[in-house]
Amino acid sequence: MVIPDVRGLRIISGIFSVLTAIAGFVIIFSSSPLIIRLLLRPPESEVSTLLLVALKEMGGLFLMLSVLLFFAYRNPVRNVALVNTFIVGLCILAFTPLWSLYTLDMRHLYPAYLIWGRSLVRLALAVLLFYLRPREGAGGQS
Repeated sequence: MVIPDVRGLRIISGIFSVLTAIAGFVIIFSSSPLIIRLLLRPPESEVSTLLLVALKEMGGLFLMLSVLLFFAYRNPVRNVALVNTFIVGLCILAFTPLWSLYTLDMRHLYPAYLIWGRSLVRLALAVLLFYLRPREGAGGQS
């Protein structure tokens, strides 16, 4: 049985697992002024209690993603579905800010080049993970 070399994928999954866990805890336990600072100081009228509540729930989703990436870090060959899900999620997250830029008036909050740059970085990470991921049949059951 041939075991594929997944060291690069394990490193990337481990780094993203730690970063998403830190982001999740920061979002959940931060106060309103810190959230405003993290959002690059939008106008006060743009930050509502509903937005803060939604961000706290998104922090919980970040912690869930961190656990999934931790499982993928431990054994990427066995958890190819988690790696594939992360790749598809990155592709979706690359598209949605561009759609928001097109449909909403976001240019007064963030410059368009930042939104395009973030989307391109997400697509590049998705391509890198797709290249590094183990193939479905590589693990094989006996």
